[in-house]
Amino acid sequence: ARRCRADAPEIKVEERRARVIDAIVAAATAVMTEGGAASLSLGEVARRVSMRTPSLYGYFGSRAELCDEIFRRGWIDYGRLTAGLEITAGTDLREELHRGILASVSWANDHRAAAELMFWRPIPNWRPAAEAFAPAIETVTRTTQIVAEAQSVGLLRADAEVTEMSELLGVIFSGVISQQLSNEPGVRAEEGRVSRHAGAFADMF
Repeated sequence: ARRCRADAPEIKVEERRARVIDAIVAAATAVMTEGGAASLSLGEVARRVSMRTPSLYGYFGSRAELCDEIFRRGWIDYGRLTAGLEITAGTDLREELHRGILASVSWANDHRAAAELMFWRPIPNWRPAAEAFAPAIETVTRTTQIVAEAQSVGLLRADAEVTEMSELLGVIFSGVISQQLSNEPGVRAEEGRVSRHAGAFADMF
């Protein structure tokens, strides 16, 4: 019981810090959504969370660190799109790809700030740190697993090179997302000039 009482203040401090970090990330995301990733300013973020800019450095040491966190969270959330996908011999692979492209574009529309960091490099000299990049690697690894599973149950040719197919699939998805963000942000995936051809991209693959 004594230990629980002793730990309680520390837990409250951690919870309070986590809430502040969430608020900072939300404010930064709003700034980037309004003006693009390059518009991110720690001063503006601090103003939106009613904090002095020097105090903000107690949570993020630089704009790059804040971008890292938005990038990291973005890939974790985006990765959930394929988390429950199971490939069997009866899977309609073409339909899954079609649906996946549209879902990815819809996700990017709803998470424009994170998507810009994930699929572009809009801030000069910024590259995600290794810890921030880990969820991206996990998502790419999952894509490779999906392709391998599709091949193992006969949905892809036995002589297809899994890594190559996975990388090509990544280019298709990121390319459609990039076209959407560049030219028609906010337009429904089913109606976008490029994204409406998701079925054709699936057929091509």
